[in-house]
Amino acid sequence: MTTCIHLPPTLRSGVALGLVALLGACSSVSPPRFHTLMPALVSTTPTIAPAGKVAWEVLPVAVPAQVDQPQWVVRAADGSLAVLELERWIAPLGEEIRAAVADRVTQALGSPAIPVEPGAIWRVRIDVQRFETAPGREVRLEATWAVTSSDEKTSTLRCHGDFVQPAAGGGYPALASGHQQTVARLADNVARALKALSAGQAATCSA
Repeated sequence: MTTCIHLPPTLRSGVALGLVALLGACSSVSPPRFHTLMPALVSTTPTIAPAGKVAWEVLPVAVPAQVDQPQWVVRAADGSLAVLELERWIAPLGEEIRAAVADRVTQALGSPAIPVEPGAIWRVRIDVQRFETAPGREVRLEATWAVTSSDEKTSTLRCHGDFVQPAAGGGYPALASGHQQTVARLADNVARALKALSAGQAATCSA
C-alpha cells in the first residue's frame, strides 16, 4: 500500500528547493585523485634477460605504518600531520615503491627481475623509515636497503639513504613527481650496486 503525504502549497516550494540544494551539494563532491610512483613514460615491450645478465629481484618493501594507507599523509609547516582524503596512491605504498624501483633497475641493467635462467639471484630488500610529503616545501624518502645473493657466498651490501626533493610549487602533481624522483635516485644506487656485485667488484652505497 502506498501512502501519500500532502503538503500545503506554502511548504511545497520550500521542500523542492531543499531537495535541489541537497542534490547539488552531492553532485559537487569532488572524486579522489589517484597518483603513482611509476614514471609517466615506460616501455611496454617486455625485456628478456640474455645469458650472463644480472639475475635479481626486489623483495616486498616495508613502509612506516603512519603512511601505509591509500590517502596521502602530509606534514604541515607546524609539524602536524593531515590525511588528505581526495589525494590517494593508486596501489599500496609499499607495492608502488617496489614497482617503481624494479622498473628503474630494469632500465639500468637491461634485464628484468627474476630472469628465466636458473641460478643465484641477487635480492634487494628495502626498509623505508620516512616517507614525507610537505606541500609547498619538499618530499623525503629515507630508507635502508641491502643487496644479498641467494647462494650466500658473497658479502652483503647494506646502505642507508636520505633523498630529499624540493617541491615548492605545482600542487599535488608536483609532489607526486618529487616522490618519483626520490624513488628513482634510490633505484639508481641499487642498480649501481647490483652491477658491481654481479661483476665481482667492490660496491658502494652511492655514486
